[in-house]
Amino acid sequence: MQLASNKTQSIIGGDFTRIDGPFKVSGTATYTSDVNLPGTLYAVPVCATIAKGRITRIDTSGAKRVAGVIDVITHQNRPSMADNDKAYKDDLAPLGSPFRPLYDDRVMFNGQPIALVVAETSEVARDAASRVRLEYAEEPHVTDLLQQRDATIPVPPPASPMEASLTPPAARGTPEQALAAAAVRHEAAYYVPIENHNAMELFAATAVYAPGGKLTVYNKTQGVQNVQRYVCSAFGMKPEDVRVLSPFMGGGFGSGLRPSFEVVLAVQAALARITAQGTPGPVASRLRPP
Repeated sequence: MQLASNKTQSIIGGDFTRIDGPFKVSGTATYTSDVNLPGTLYAVPVCATIAKGRITRIDTSGAKRVAGVIDVITHQNRPSMADNDKAYKDDLAPLGSPFRPLYDDRVMFNGQPIALVVAETSEVARDAASRVRLEYAEEPHVTDLLQQRDATIPVPPPASPMEASLTPPAARGTPEQALAAAAVRHEAAYYVPIENHNAMELFAATAVYAPGGKLTVYNKTQGVQNVQRYVCSAFGMKPEDVRVLSPFMGGGFGSGLRPSFEVVLAVQAALARITAQGTPGPVASRLRPP
């Protein structure tokens, strides 16, 4: 930065106060889960209990009988969504087919959200979610990475500069020949144990659909523009009609760089409420562990 004395000083190594510091240490910072709007509804997902297969039956009658339940959303009654993989590719999406929350009857992983209970309180939503009954047609699944290592399909060339940056470089030279001719060879397998970071803010989203088709999304994210473009693409909305806010982040460590499925669930709940009742209102989606 340029100083009055016309000397140039770098900010690196300087003593600067974080803009959000006083708010966080004083407890006045408002995180996504702290957003409390009049008439807010709460959504809790029902998660798959198998690793792979199809849903053959969903019985939501028990959940709907619980007092305070507004609706139960599944792939059978969800709001309209895009029908192609490209629409679900966010700015940092890796190769492959992106996950589409509540899109169809496919179960891709254990803990996958396959239904969403919307209720007047989070306690009612959690209770009702436990009353949804599911039946599956299970399919063989593989969870051993080493078992699949040699059975992977060829990776197509990157389709964008972002994908290119995530693609391993092509092999150079003849490493197999060099290794075979080496005077000393060492072969070993190394494993890194599971490590979990514990951010002070859990993932959550609140979607507010207002008259005139304007959508405001509060989300724990490190990339509001990425989430905004993702929501527009997945739901076919105009950029000027979608606003994403994340004024404070309670720890992301890279996990908030890409949109998580709670954003889609919150928007689905908000749009479903408009369709069912014809009146706009905020809907908060707070996830619980499967």
